Amino acid sequence: MRLQCALLRIDPTRLVSEVALNGGPAPFVLWEEHQDAFNVFSACRNQWRVSVGMGGAWFQGLDFGSVEVALNRLVAPERQKEVFFQLLVMEDEGVKVLNA
Repeated sequence: MRLQCALLRIDPTRLVSEVALNGGPAPFVLWEEHQDAFNVFSACRNQWRVSVGMGGAWFQGLDFGSVEVALNRLVAPERQKEVFFQLLVMEDEGVKVLNA
């Protein structure tokens, strides 16, 4: 969890305190500093690279050409690097869910 918090540039104690205050994890909490990453991820929702074979479909990750277009249209240039790294964390978790 510390690595993910570091990649997202958040304080892990803030995460733990918000969970404790609410009596457990909320169904969905989006912090303001992650709104841009969520918007880009949402805009790229149909842009997954998928391999198909005898074993079925396997989601590899997002098409970075599409990600670049979404970043350029939705995020200020000075924030694009930070948002891209946040998006990578979301992509890693998305691949786990989609391939489960």
